[in-house]
Amino acid sequence: MNFFLKKNLYKFIFVFSACLLFIGFYFNEDGTGGGARGDFEVTYGFILALQENILSDPKNWTLVHTPLHFIILSFVTRIITDTDILRLIFCIFSLSIPFLFYSSILIQNTNSILRNNILFISSVIFFIPSFRYTSIWANDLITSLFFFILSIYFFKKWEMNKRDYLDKNSFFQILFLVLATYTRQYFAVFFIYFLFKYFQYFTIKNFIKLFIICVISSIPVFYYTYLFPELLTGQLITLKAINYFLLGNSSIMSITLIPIIFLNLIFGQMKINRLFIASIVSLIFVIILSINFNPISWQGGGVNYLISQKLFENNLFFYFTSFLTLAIFIYISLENKENILIFLILVFMFFSMQVYQRYYEPMLFIIFFTLVKTDLLRIFYQNKTIPLYLMSYFILYYLISASDIIYRI
Repeated sequence: MNFFLKKNLYKFIFVFSACLLFIGFYFNEDGTGGGARGDFEVTYGFILALQENILSDPKNWTLVHTPLHFIILSFVTRIITDTDILRLIFCIFSLSIPFLFYSSILIQNTNSILRNNILFISSVIFFIPSFRYTSIWANDLITSLFFFILSIYFFKKWEMNKRDYLDKNSFFQILFLVLATYTRQYFAVFFIYFLFKYFQYFTIKNFIKLFIICVISSIPVFYYTYLFPELLTGQLITLKAINYFLLGNSSIMSITLIPIIFLNLIFGQMKINRLFIASIVSLIFVIILSINFNPISWQGGGVNYLISQKLFENNLFFYFTSFLTLAIFIYISLENKENILIFLILVFMFFSMQVYQRYYEPMLFIIFFTLVKTDLLRIFYQNKTIPLYLMSYFILYYLISASDIIYRI
């Protein structure tokens, strides 16, 4: 019995973590202010409207995302009219996110010890608050992540052999990225990264063919945006607030990066010279960006900005978390230049006065472990205890989030 438990411990942890998600479903778990529940209740009317007219105006339901998720649910709700059953089925569907994440990493890591660690790391996703709330309340974030991870999965398969033409793996990679974009338009920025990777290996002729396919596939999004410009205007996009969103986006991402940074500082072998250079450059950036930082009607910065304001009544902690993210991005870029483009995309992908914590969760976690090339991930695969520390951090983060303790201060 002990041997059986020891052999299947990581599988048990994964299944147990999944079961905790359904306990959250039973209690209608949600974030502060009932955001996920509110989104579901408001947009359910849009789902019903799509049954009558697939081009129903989304602004009537304060929706500013591309509609594939809602179109899919409009067909499902023809059969399943009970919203609780609909949400339960969707919650079951959301289990595919950690599983596909596990499968994507496993493509290039087949060792049995690595497999167990990767399964443990995949279980962490069940404790990321945004994943839990959006799974429980049938949010389009989950659907878009499903397509996005499938896109990464096929890219990783292509990366194993790197064909110089459009094979089935690169074709499916593009297809699922297109579907992710049809679900949430901001995933379109990742075309920049993947096309750049293909450009390095494809012949010019084949790359042009691929590029034309991408352009043609974008026509429905452009047409839908033309019909309903609220998809752009409703995002409060402005380059005038560049210091706001660069600091805010970086601070939001630090929630995911903090355990990776500190676990490597304690157990890893970070290069001190490289870390020093990265820290100096990051500090200069943050000082420059903090000049004239006096946001009004700003909905960014996420949890760390709230902590900085409520606990310390200043921006210093907020600046520090932005500094951490930029420092680690610069450090990893100095380690491997291939990472520069993906980091630029992550920092600049939301240039809006309205950026919420959930926009980067669990997307950044998934990207960091699947697309980023860095030795900082080594300790998570090779050390059996490090994934446990990683999970402990996210469980604590989840408990703090679920208790709303920061909002009650």
